[in-house]
Amino acid sequence: MRRFTIISALIAAIAAFAAIAPVASASGGGTTTTAALHGSASFPAANGKAVYKVKGSERELQIEVEDVRSLAGMKVKVFVNGALLASPKVSNLGAIRVARNTDNGQTVPVISKGSTVRVRTLGGTMIASGAF
Repeated sequence: MRRFTIISALIAAIAAFAAIAPVASASGGGTTTTAALHGSASFPAANGKAVYKVKGSERELQIEVEDVRSLAGMKVKVFVNGALLASPKVSNLGAIRVARNTDNGQTVPVISKGSTVRVRTLGGTMIASGAF
């Protein structure tokens, strides 16, 4: 029984590390970097991720936050490195999604190690945050 508990704890620790560690990979000549987003004290169930892709001169940024059903129908603010990127509406299922791509003529911030993503209510309450 003790061995099972130790193995379970080890698996949980590895899974937790994998969820918070930024991932960078090179595939097809491009680079993908992922950051985990974690809920705040006001929205502890909130979770999500931000994915940044670069391929040649194309840059793409996708930000997703889920499990904020209490905010359904409300607008929120998404900040990257302190600058407002978007003000999307929370879906009826409690999800926030933002996608930007330079190939579509959209502005995509340059992301580097340490870049931050913060999602807040219009009143300024933190919903979720993370860093690359």
